Amino acid sequence: MRMILFSVLSLMLSAPAVAAFAEPATSATDPLVMPDTPSGEGDPNTMVCRAPQPIAGTAQLGPKLCGYNFEWSQFRMHGRDLAPDGFTVIDRPMVSNPKGRGNPDAVTCRKPVGMAGPSLHIPHAGPEVCLTNHIWAALAKNHLAIDAKGVVVTEQQWMPSTAATFSYSDPLQGYRAP
Repeated sequence: MRMILFSVLSLMLSAPAVAAFAEPATSATDPLVMPDTPSGEGDPNTMVCRAPQPIAGTAQLGPKLCGYNFEWSQFRMHGRDLAPDGFTVIDRPMVSNPKGRGNPDAVTCRKPVGMAGPSLHIPHAGPEVCLTNHIWAALAKNHLAIDAKGVVVTEQQWMPSTAATFSYSDPLQGYRAP
């Protein structure tokens, strides 16, 4: 068993860095195997597997985990993941400003952003937003962002480029005493 794990691990480590991110299915009934936790995108009834992950502090790999896309999607939507042991549900690591770098199929979560609430004394935060890196990259490329409420918006220009963009008309013009 250890010899098999060692040979599989050495094959994975010796693969070229430009290799495909997902292992293609060998037949119509074989599920797709992803190197990272699947995002759940695509047909909800498609079976997708996560490749064995290294267990921290040991030289062992956890089990290959398979599930339907709708199950992986539930984990992603709630910012959760399965630990390498295959049993423990953990929080996904979060970043402040995701840019979509890395494996395009991997899921990256943005930390909740503070937002104004009904009281200045009680802090409020929007939702955590978990998307695949290819979606984060597309948002950045198209100058879009996700606001504190989790809604896709265009990036705002805080300062106009020239003063000529402002126009002012006096609403009381013509009614003032000379």
